[in-house]
Amino acid sequence: MKFLSDLFTSDRDVRQYLISPAFSKESKREFVKKVFTGKLSDYVTNLLNVLIENDRQEFIPKIYEAMTELIDETQNRLHVSVTTTSEMDASLKESIVEILSKKFNKQIVLKEKIDESIMGGIIIRIGDTVIDGSLVKDLKNIRKNLLISKVRSGAAYED
Repeated sequence: MKFLSDLFTSDRDVRQYLISPAFSKESKREFVKKVFTGKLSDYVTNLLNVLIENDRQEFIPKIYEAMTELIDETQNRLHVSVTTTSEMDASLKESIVEILSKKFNKQIVLKEKIDESIMGGIIIRIGDTVIDGSLVKDLKNIRKNLLISKVRSGAAYED
């Protein structure tokens, strides 16, 4: 399924052929038979044929995404993205995984991202939740607070 999803997203010609109404469903099924038989499991080729029959081929990437989310849920896994300015050492990674594993009672799959624009600190993304401990966020908060605070001396500073 991953191969099919990646192919559908990366290869414009395959995607256009499979979703184009100009080609018949029969020619698309023949294409699937010639190209994917022996390379994909029978389950995936059957699913692809059902999608073609119902004109739902464009949902292949979303189906793969939903499938992986369900597999992760059944396997009690949680994907966590950690952004830092440089590569984390092994002990920090272990510490983050251990803390999050205890908090969520799940196996943590850590994905590390490096982004120098955060200037320092760490950003942790767990699904829709973001824990932002970056220096750039702190600096923006300080700037905002300085701009809205009143100065007692009567002097005001403008940006």
